[in-house]
Amino acid sequence: MLKQIWSIALFAIIGITLLAFTFAQKADAQSMMQMCIGMMNKAPKDVTIRSASSQLVKTGQEATITLLIKDKTTNKPLLDAQVPVMIERGPSMSTMEMVGSMILADHVGQGKYQLKFTPDKKGVYTIHTHVIPDGKSMMSMMTNHMDVGIIAK
Repeated sequence: MLKQIWSIALFAIIGITLLAFTFAQKADAQSMMQMCIGMMNKAPKDVTIRSASSQLVKTGQEATITLLIKDKTTNKPLLDAQVPVMIERGPSMSTMEMVGSMILADHVGQGKYQLKFTPDKKGVYTIHTHVIPDGKSMMSMMTNHMDVGIIAK
């Protein structure tokens, strides 16, 4: 009888410990997500980013999206930046369903950077645009971020 009580108690302690660990992991993940959302909802620090092409594209057809990136201080086109982008299916930070992996947009001149993708479903897509100005560290991409919405019809 005493063995059964100890077994039940041990099982309960392990269960409670696992439950507490699971809640702690969820809390950590939620606070990390809130931190990322907070960072990404701020205006870019060193640059301005705007769409220089239509944000309406056709489902099933390759779309070329052009972004105009300028130095925030001088308002001059940024010529030597790295522009990594990720495309999310759905509104920003709503689905976390990424379409492919991170890609670098191509500089096509005069501060214009292009990326191509083929939307496979109708609806909203978000282009998570990060900019690393020439001479800045890779970490600057976190303070030079803007989401660009695309609608596939």
